[in-house]
Amino acid sequence: MGALYQILSYSIGSLFLGIILTVAGVVLMFYIIKSWHRNSTFTPASFIIGGVLTILLSFQMILLCGAVTIKGYCSDMEDHIDNIVSNIPSTIQFSRGDSQQILNDVSREWPLVGYFVDTANFAGHTSADIAKSMADEMHSYMNKFIFRRVLWSLLFVVLGAFTVIKTMDVARKSSRRHSYARRRAYED
Repeated sequence: MGALYQILSYSIGSLFLGIILTVAGVVLMFYIIKSWHRNSTFTPASFIIGGVLTILLSFQMILLCGAVTIKGYCSDMEDHIDNIVSNIPSTIQFSRGDSQQILNDVSREWPLVGYFVDTANFAGHTSADIAKSMADEMHSYMNKFIFRRVLWSLLFVVLGAFTVIKTMDVARKSSRRHSYARRRAYED
């Protein structure tokens, strides 16, 4: 139960920010669509698609915000790892198990890290360079993870916008010929 509390306390900011960004993005998408298609109206299907899009984007934005939070921890993680390995001579190379133990310790300190990264293999590194290597790898992994979240979000927005536009009712304006014919009939 304590681990769940820690994860929630570390990620509650990511949760709220992700939902706020999602709602703002979906509202902006509907506004832009409406401004481009002035003579169209949204149907109930349009709003259902908007709801599904909100759920999909919320998931992506929460993960993205969590990854940004972890990127902010990278320098702290490097310092923490340096403290862990400070008593180990720089001539001793770490095994895969040793580096996994270090990652487990980091995950206990920052529970969000354990959600994103669960294995570590820094065999061959020494106490002189393992902290920087692990922090750099975490930073690089988070950049790739964020890039994938952005791509998935863009895909969802494009597909959602296209589908919303296809479900809109287009108001048909009466042609001039019909209005002229009606006017003429009244003039007789």
